[in-house]
Amino acid sequence: MANKLIVVTGDRDGVGKTTLAVNLAARMSQLRHQPVALIDGDTLCRNDVALAAGTSVGTSVTHLLEQLASRQISLAMLRGRIPTSPAGIGVVHLAATPREAERLTPEQWTFFLQGFNQFYDIVIDMDASSPLQSQTLDMADTVVWTFLPQAQSVRGTIQRLEALVSQKFSFDRFIFTLNQAGVPQALDEESISHTIERFGKQIEITLPYEAELPRLINQGRAVTLDSRRPGYAHQITLLAEKLAHYTRERGHMMAARTPSSGPGSSPSTPAVSVSSQSTVVSKILNEKVGRWNQMKQHLHRELVEELNVRRIDLDTKGDPLRERQLRTSVESTVNALIGKEKDLDLAREEREQLVKEMVDEALGLGPLEELLRDPNITEIMVNRFDQVYIERRGKITQSDKRFIDNNHVIQVIRRIIAPLGRRIDESTPLVDARLKDGSRVNAIIPPLAVNGPTITIRRFPEKAFSPEDLIRMDTLSRPMVDFLKVCVLAKKNIIIAGGTGTGKTTVLNMLSSFIPDDERIVTVEDTAELRMQQEHVVRLEARPTNIEGQGAVTIRDLVKNSLRMRPDRIVVGECRGGEALDMLQAMNTGHDGSLTTVHANSPRDAFTRLETLCLMAGMDLPVWALREQIRSAVHLLVQLSRLQDGSRKITCITEVTGRTDDAINTQDLFRYVQDSIDAKGVVQGHFEPTGAVPTFISELKAKGLSLDSGLFGKS
Repeated sequence: MANKLIVVTGDRDGVGKTTLAVNLAARMSQLRHQPVALIDGDTLCRNDVALAAGTSVGTSVTHLLEQLASRQISLAMLRGRIPTSPAGIGVVHLAATPREAERLTPEQWTFFLQGFNQFYDIVIDMDASSPLQSQTLDMADTVVWTFLPQAQSVRGTIQRLEALVSQKFSFDRFIFTLNQAGVPQALDEESISHTIERFGKQIEITLPYEAELPRLINQGRAVTLDSRRPGYAHQITLLAEKLAHYTRERGHMMAARTPSSGPGSSPSTPAVSVSSQSTVVSKILNEKVGRWNQMKQHLHRELVEELNVRRIDLDTKGDPLRERQLRTSVESTVNALIGKEKDLDLAREEREQLVKEMVDEALGLGPLEELLRDPNITEIMVNRFDQVYIERRGKITQSDKRFIDNNHVIQVIRRIIAPLGRRIDESTPLVDARLKDGSRVNAIIPPLAVNGPTITIRRFPEKAFSPEDLIRMDTLSRPMVDFLKVCVLAKKNIIIAGGTGTGKTTVLNMLSSFIPDDERIVTVEDTAELRMQQEHVVRLEARPTNIEGQGAVTIRDLVKNSLRMRPDRIVVGECRGGEALDMLQAMNTGHDGSLTTVHANSPRDAFTRLETLCLMAGMDLPVWALREQIRSAVHLLVQLSRLQDGSRKITCITEVTGRTDDAINTQDLFRYVQDSIDAKGVVQGHFEPTGAVPTFISELKAKGLSLDSGLFGKS
C-alpha cells in the first residue's frame, strides 16, 4: 500500500483548510490503520494545526533536515521521528521561527517530502501564498482545494486557478470541496460549480456548516465530530475514502508541465536515492554553516575590539580560578554584543550555542573545545577545515564540527604550539606538540598537506588506566596482569609492540605502575605523555630545531644522557630510530627493568623492526651481532592489536628464549583467541595460556617473587 501525499489548500486563509486537514488526517489514519504525518505549512509558524488537533508539535522540517545534514540521523531513521496523538496524527511544522522558515529552499522541501513520504502518509495544510506551493503541488497525489460560498472566496479561487493554468498545471488530481455550505446569505452551490467548470472540474465534496465546530476547534477537539451521522465529519469520511482510489504515479503534475520523454512514457518523481540525499544534505549543511560562520565572524571582530578596549588580559597563566572568572566575563561580553544585533533572530538553544562557540574561539581552540570536553573521544582528526573525524570507543565517525576556513585551522594550530615556543609556517610545515591535559598533537600544513592544514590529537584519560580498568575493558586477563607485574618487579626488560592506536602507551603506563617507589626512573619521549605514578621520576622531552634550523635534541641524545643520570629504570616512550641501539645497550649494561614501545603488527615483525632501527644508528654491525644484542637485552614482548570492532587486546605475551643465525627464538606464554563475531559486530574470544612455562621461573623464586606455575597450564 503506497503512502499518500495529500495537499489541502485554498484561495486564502480563513476558508477552513486547517480544520479540513486535521479531520482528513484523522480519518485517513483510521481507514489505513497507520499514523499520518500532518505538516503545518504556515510560514509564520503560528502552530494553528497543532492547536486544532489538540496535540503538541512533534518536530519541525528544518530540525529534521539539520539532523540529516549533521548525520545525527539517516534517511531511514525518519520513520518514527514524530509522536502521534490517539487520533493517529503526528504534527510537524515548518520551522521554529518565521525567519528560519524563510530559509527553507524548494530543493530542501522537495528532498524532505520525498524522504518522509517513504515512511508516512502525509497531509499538508498549505498556505496559498507559500513560496513552496508550486513544488508541493507538483509532488502531491491529490490536491484538496477548499473554498467558501462567498463571492470573495470564489473570485480568489478563480484567480488562483488561472495562475496555475499559466504555469501549465493540470487539475486532474484536484478535488474541489465547498466548505460551510448552507449558511445564510451563501452563494448558490450550482452557480459556484458552473464557475469552475471552465477548468474541467466540479464540486465533489460539500462540507455543511456545523454549528458545533467552532467550539470544538477552540477546545482542540476538531476531530471528535461523530462521522456516523450526516454532516461535516461524514463528508470528511467520504473524502478520505475517495482519496484511497487515487493511485496515479507521483509526479503527474510535474509531467503535465514538462515535455514527455517519448510515446507511452510515464514520468514520475523518483524516490530519494543515496546520492541525491548526500548532495542535498551537503548543500543544506553548507548553507547553514555559511550563514552561521558569517554571523560568528562578524561577532568575533566585535568581540576582539571590545576586549581590546577593555584591556582584558586573556592569559590566565594556568590559574583555574582566573580561567573561570575570565570565561564568565567573556560570556557576558558576547551576550551584550548579541543583544545589540537587532536583526539577529535566534532561538534560545541557538543563542546558547553561539555564546559557547564565541567563548571557545576567544579563550580556547574553537570547534575543538567541545570535542576535547568529551571524555569518551580518544582521537580527533582534522583532515581539512570542513572535515573533522573523531574516534569514540574504538569507532571512527565524522563530527559535525567545522572550522570557518583553512586560516582558522592554522590559527588554532598556532594557539596550541605558542606556549611551547614552537612555530609552523612554510619553512617549518609540521610540528609535534601537546595540550595542557597531556594530549599529543601533530599538525601539518601546506604545501606538505595537500588538502589543507591537518591536525591529529591523540587524547589520554585524565587518570591512567589501572590494571583493574584494563581487565574490565577485556584488554587482558587477570593471570596476564599477575605475570606481568612479577616480571616488572623482577626487572625484566619489556618491549610493547602494536600498530597505531592499539594502546601501547596505555599498557606502558600500566606496567610502569608496578615499578617500586624507591627506584629512580628516567623517561625519554618525543612528546611527553607518559603518566608515571611514582615520585622519583625525571622526565626528558626531545626538542626540534629552532628558527635557524639548529638546536635540535633527539631522543637518541636523551637516551645517551640518561645513562649519566644514575637511573634504575629507563622508560622510552617509543623507539623509532637509532636510539633503539642505545636502548638495547643500556638494557645490557645494568639498567634492567627498562620499558619501551615499537610499532609492529606481530612479535616477529617487532624483532625485525628492532634490527632495522639499530641499523639506523649508523654503526656497521653484522646482523648476528644485532640479534645477540636483542636476545640478551629483551626478555618479554607484549603484542597489542586493535580488532575489527574497535576493541584493543593484548594478543600475545612472548618470551625471548635465544637466537639462531636466521632469527630470534621465542615462545608465546599467553595469547588471545578469537572465537566469533556476534550479531552486533562485537568480537567474541578469550585469553588463554599456551602451556609454555617461562625459562626464568626459577630465577623469580630466587629473587623472592612467587608465581604460581599453574598460571601457564592450559585448562
